[in-house]
Amino acid sequence: MIPAGLSGPELRFSRAQARVGLGGVLVSLPVRWVSHPSALADAAYKPRQLAVLKQAGLAVPPTLVTNDADAVRAFAKAFGELIVKPLAEPVVYESGGEALVYTRRLGRDELDALDGVEVTAHLVQQWQPKRFEARVTAVGGRLFPVAIHARSEKAQVDWRSDYDALTYEVIDVPDDVRAGIARYLDAAGLGFSAFDFVIRPDGEWVALEANAVAAWGWLAEECDLPIAAAIADALTEE
Repeated sequence: MIPAGLSGPELRFSRAQARVGLGGVLVSLPVRWVSHPSALADAAYKPRQLAVLKQAGLAVPPTLVTNDADAVRAFAKAFGELIVKPLAEPVVYESGGEALVYTRRLGRDELDALDGVEVTAHLVQQWQPKRFEARVTAVGGRLFPVAIHARSEKAQVDWRSDYDALTYEVIDVPDDVRAGIARYLDAAGLGFSAFDFVIRPDGEWVALEANAVAAWGWLAEECDLPIAAAIADALTEE
């Protein structure tokens, strides 16, 4: 445990040494991982996720990463209605509490006043109309696909914002999507990932992201899915 009383620079230095020292020992162990920390670190970059998803043959939305307001307006002119969402951890810590930052739609009036967009990078995507969304939890070659049906306006934009408005249904994954997921996992070096899809009104599956450290327990409980057993099997297989 790092002792109390260190100055800010001393604390940052000590934490960095502990992270690299202990972390370096752990990642060097000759053990089975689901998934290896270096693969998890690479998979955390959303732009890379989207590039690998597309290379794997999955459809992805037109996407822009920028801090330039004019670029956002030009993107909207080319692709119509947009959403914006965080690129990294979607939590803001302030005043002793925390707030989640959800995906939200960008209104036309907001495009005229994008003050502050220059401060940092933003991920902007073309809005995808949807019949429903799907979370496909992949553990190696086993898939656990669940349709997520949203019954409120805000859950239609980001289902995490209103869990009380959600219902769930175990569904099948089209063969081409199943193959794309397998290619993504192989290319990313992952043994686990949770894929979020929009299923458009025309039936097309569009991949939004692939979270290599996603929560899955609530879906396993809601839909009686043996995800924990699949992870245990992946860790203990010879």
